[in-house]
Amino acid sequence: MRFSRRRRGAALAVAAALGTVVAIAQERSSDNRALVKALPNNFPQINPNGLSATFSTQGFLDLTGEYFQAQGSNGRSCATCHIPQNAWSVTPGVLRLLFDQTGGTHPIFNPLDADNPNGDLSTVEARRAGYSMMLARGVFRRGGAPRAEREWDVVGVDDPHGFAAPDRIVQWRRVMPAINFHLGSATVAWDGGNTVGVDQLAGLVNQATRNVTGAQQGQPAPPDVINNIVSFETSLSTAQLLSFSAGLLNAGGARGGPQELSQMTATAGRFDLFDAWIDSPVASRASIARGQELFNSPNPGNGRSCNGCHSSANNGTNFENLLFDIHTAAAEARTPDLPLYTIRNRVTAEERQLTDTGLGNVTGLWNDLGKFKVPTLRALSARAPYFHNGIAAGLLDVVHHYEQRLNFVFTDQQRQDLLAFLGAL
Repeated sequence: MRFSRRRRGAALAVAAALGTVVAIAQERSSDNRALVKALPNNFPQINPNGLSATFSTQGFLDLTGEYFQAQGSNGRSCATCHIPQNAWSVTPGVLRLLFDQTGGTHPIFNPLDADNPNGDLSTVEARRAGYSMMLARGVFRRGGAPRAEREWDVVGVDDPHGFAAPDRIVQWRRVMPAINFHLGSATVAWDGGNTVGVDQLAGLVNQATRNVTGAQQGQPAPPDVINNIVSFETSLSTAQLLSFSAGLLNAGGARGGPQELSQMTATAGRFDLFDAWIDSPVASRASIARGQELFNSPNPGNGRSCNGCHSSANNGTNFENLLFDIHTAAAEARTPDLPLYTIRNRVTAEERQLTDTGLGNVTGLWNDLGKFKVPTLRALSARAPYFHNGIAAGLLDVVHHYEQRLNFVFTDQQRQDLLAFLGAL
């Protein structure tokens, strides 16, 4: 009977979450009225490892605010790419669903993000091919001319999509989750391109303002519209709520889940969400706690810890607002669908090959090439693939990347424990 009740509970949770996927994907009627106007706090959303949820300090999730309104001319809103079932990001699975529902005419499919904006997008099959990067990897095309004042030049380009050039850098980027800002860093965007010093709020205002005129192709929005957008996103705490193997993540003295997260304050330190589970008789809970200790502790392979960069306690951004080169843009990590740039130092003539310039095209500095923001680690299970360019399909691929590129060393059991921890965040 116990197993039967568990199965019934899981089935009900799955049904509720899947219903939300459909409802949010079709959240506007033909006359643009919201079909789903609100979600309660802690409403479950299914993912491969369990259920995630969002807790808003506004009391519930109001789906009618400016965040959900198309501010520009192309039908996109902030919520077009930042949706609750994907921890306020968007995944390839949802993108493929939207493509199949609309034949690739949903507002999320725009030549701004096509593999090559000059390519044929006139038919369903042409659009399927032309948006292959979005559909396969959930990445969006960004970039432009190299910064005018810089220490380097692009001297060679290999772009499988035929659009990048020495004077036009293409950067393929995942949608960053718009969550957990009360514990987050002041760095805004993968490359810090929207950052305003150490003023996180100013950075988010800058990001929203530029999003309206850029991705939404609109005129500048009034300050009250931008402030409404920023107020909404800064109210959101999103995390894994339930693990299919370990149950509720705030049970037995643990402090997982979005509501607990919303009550935490920004500080540097270790993750301690699952300290109470370290001696748990429940094997899955003890595994999560062991994985947390592995995350916090120096690794014998390189003397470094995951927590060293993911230093914001129980959130995982970098508390000092630093960006890092973890070789996700390195030539050896390149997948065949990414461009490859040969970049030469103007003074030393040293050359590097990268698939993305990262912070280096924001600052112009040679030593900043290939550096990216440390993102929040909460609700990881809801938003695969991972890294700025989506080269890691799942959490195991993330761990393998650190083993292969940064010399972390784990036993098979340690790897399983670390994956259990990451999947419970």
